[in-house]
This record gives sequence, structure tokens and C-alpha cells, in this order.
Amino acid sequence: MKQLGLNPEVQEFNDRLTTKYVDADVQLTNILGVIKGTGSGKPLLLMSHYDSVPTGPGANDASVSVASLLETARAIQAGPPPQNDIWILLTDGEERGLLGAEVFFQDPAHREIGMIANFEARGSKGSSFMFQTSDSNGRIIEEYARAVSNPVSNSLLVDLYKQLPNDTDLTVALEHGLPGLNFAYGDGWVAYHTPMDNTENVSLETMQHQGENALAMARHFGNLDLADLTSTGDRIYFNLFGLLVHYPAQWAIPITVAIAALWLAFAWLFARFSLLTVKGSLIGLGTPILAVVLSTALSYGLWTLIDALWAGKMTQPTGATYDSLLYSVSFVLVTLIVHVALTRWVVRKANEVEMLLGGALLFLLLLIGSTWFLPGASYLFAIPLLVHFAALTWAAFTRDPRETLFHPAVVLGTSLIPVLMFTSVFHIVFLLLPPGIHLFSVVLIGLILALMSPAVRMLAHSWKWVLPAAFIAIVVLLGIGWSQAEPGPDRPVYESR
Repeated sequence: MKQLGLNPEVQEFNDRLTTKYVDADVQLTNILGVIKGTGSGKPLLLMSHYDSVPTGPGANDASVSVASLLETARAIQAGPPPQNDIWILLTDGEERGLLGAEVFFQDPAHREIGMIANFEARGSKGSSFMFQTSDSNGRIIEEYARAVSNPVSNSLLVDLYKQLPNDTDLTVALEHGLPGLNFAYGDGWVAYHTPMDNTENVSLETMQHQGENALAMARHFGNLDLADLTSTGDRIYFNLFGLLVHYPAQWAIPITVAIAALWLAFAWLFARFSLLTVKGSLIGLGTPILAVVLSTALSYGLWTLIDALWAGKMTQPTGATYDSLLYSVSFVLVTLIVHVALTRWVVRKANEVEMLLGGALLFLLLLIGSTWFLPGASYLFAIPLLVHFAALTWAAFTRDPRETLFHPAVVLGTSLIPVLMFTSVFHIVFLLLPPGIHLFSVVLIGLILALMSPAVRMLAHSWKWVLPAAFIAIVVLLGIGWSQAEPGPDRPVYESR
């Protein structure tokens, strides 16, 4: 920091500290550097921690972020000065209970900051994603979308994170009512908080992305009036085709009401065409529900067996398991087998329209529930439903709507959009959670297949090769996992954190 001309201030603390995590005598050292701006507005704070856990060198958690902030400071210093002061804070004691942040924000002057961007890691590679915001995030999300060239985030992730008992240094700032964003990467979880968190396991691509996010925050928010970042409500947002799509959370209820009205209109219309019956609709609704229940039960049984036979000995104290992606894909294939088998069974009991509207009804019920309880997730159900209603509109004006639903454009659209919408959710589940919790992905796959009924019916017609191929793929995946289930120098497993 001295070489960068940031005039670092060393904040020493050696006293009693009482927080929700500790009540003890604490000794720590925070380091604060400042890039002076040309204006007199509120400063921007870029923050990370430089301490690590006793069991790991901390190359990723969080030396990569420290290096990213220092390089950001160098890049900003090399260009025109920002409008706002930019503070670079490296905290101590984060791993012991956010101690450095607690000490830093005890100073009333430090609670006058305009905005905070915190940088973390929970793995050793992968995209740097924005996983937490302050409340009333409407303005800050709008500006984040403008600032970052490669945004990776969604409001579901942020809503879910609020429900988890996880904290970072940003938690302390948010408790003081300060606006902020939190960035991290989480692939390569097996290295987290272990001796494998070393420089050999640092991804340069990940470091580049983390640094790009830090620099984007500095350049954009360093030249923005930060006085009213919390003046608007929340926003719903998600990635699609490399962009961050966002809209006010207040729109969730009107969108849900409109989609419900559309479903009723299509139900009435196709009933008039004698293409929809109560029995067929119930089959269309019940089939994916039954498939989800059976798939979850079978996948749980499969995981229990895998864990007992070999995966358990390949699991770190953090919960990360080697080759967990192999097991997750196996769960997906189990779900596909169940759906294809059930669809084959009911193919003569409900037509294409009834199956599609039945699956849409399930999505509609989930949309209503998410709008009420988890509005940040409502886009997952709303966008695919709108695409499906577009397909139904086209089908309604053709001579044979059932045949139209098997048109390649319909099959592609009704399959591709749900998959795209749920991809980020799968990414989070597969990379950040233990394999046992990956069973949640079975539910997600089941929901997607409920809307992909034209594609699933096509697979059901080819069940004689689809089912054996899926079964063989499961055997191969599990065989690969079993063949590698031996701890060693290249795949160490530690006994404690």
C-alpha cells in the first residue's frame, strides 16, 4: 500500500471484544489505504480479509481477493482520479468471527461510508459471483448491472443466502445499515479451509474475474453519488445470454396474476376444443409430482449406498466430496428414467395439451408460492411459463394443436428456456453444497421436465434405448467415482478443520 501511495493506516486492537461470536480478549491488526477522490461525497469501501484458518494457507480464502484489491488500487491510481474517495480495507480476524470488521465499524466515522464491496472465496476456482446485497437493493442492482461486463448473480441466490447461517465481513456492515455487495467464488470446494488452499490451487481465470469485478466496482461506484443507494425497493434479477435482466420486485404479483389468468384462459379454450378434460389435467399435474417423489426417494437411496460404500471416506470436514458432480449427474439421470417411464405409462391416458397444461399448473402453483414467500425466485417459474403460453397460443391457431406441440421449434423452446433459467441454480447446488443436499437438484430437474412434456413424450416413444442408455451412464459414472475413491497425495482427505 505504501508503494501504491495509499498512505496506509494500521488499526491495532488489543482489548476485550464482545460480539455474537466472541466475548474475549482480542488482538488484531486492520490495514486501511485510501485513494483520494476529487469530490466530497461519501467514500466507497473495497474490503477483504487477510487472515486464514489454521488448517489452510489461505491462498484463495482470501489472498486472491487481497491481491485483486491491491491491483485494483494500482489500476485506479494509473488513471484519472475518481470522484469519491476509495478505501481499501484488509481486515484481520475474519475467520475467528468477523473480528476485524467488528472493530473497524465501531468507529462512527466508518459508518458514514457510501457503499461497500466485499470479496471472499469458498473454493479454489470458478466464476466470481455476486451472492449478497443489502436490503432495498433496487438502485444498487441497477448500477451493478451497468458496472460489470460479466455479471454472475441472481436474486434467488441472494434470497437463499439470507436464510443461511453464513456470515462474512459484510454482515457487520449490513447490521449498521450500510449498502453493499458481496462477491465470491465457490468451485473447487474440496480445497476450502484445507492445506490444499495453496498457490498451486489458485485459478488465474478466477483471479482475473474477481479482479475485474473489483475494478468495475471501483470505477463505477467511485464516480457515482452514493448518497441514496437505498432509496428504492428490491429488484428481481437473473443472468440470461450473458446479461443481467432485472425488474422491480413489485412487479412479481401483477406478473403472477396475469400468468394465472392466462392459464385459466388456455384451459377454457382447449376445453372448448375438446382437448382438455379434468381427468387429463389431473394426470398432467400428478405425473410430475409422482415422478419427483419417486426420483427423490430413489436418489436418496442411491446416495446412502454410495456414501456408505466409498464416498464417505472421500469427504472433507467441510462437507465437500470428491467427484460429487458424478453423483449429481447420476441423480439427474435417475430423475430422467423415472419421468420417461411414467410418461410412457400415461401416454394413452392424457394428450399433449393436457400434459403441458398440467405441468404448467404445477409451475403456476410454485410461482404463486415463490411470489408470496421467496419473490427473488419467482422469475424461475414466470419466464418459462410465458414461453409455454406463447407455444400454446401458436398451437391454438393451428389445425391440430397436439401435432403443433411436437414441432421442433416448440420442443426446443419449451426445453431450452427452462434449462437456461435453472442453470444458475444447478451451478449453485452442485458446486456449493454437499452431495447429500444435491438431492434438491432432483426436485429441480423434475420441475423442469414437467414443462418439457413434448420433449419427454418424444423420449418416451424411444424408451427402448433411452432407459438402457441412462442406466448404463449411471453405472459408468458411479464406476468412475468408485475407482477413484482412495485418498492419496493428489486427493487428500483431512480429519478435522
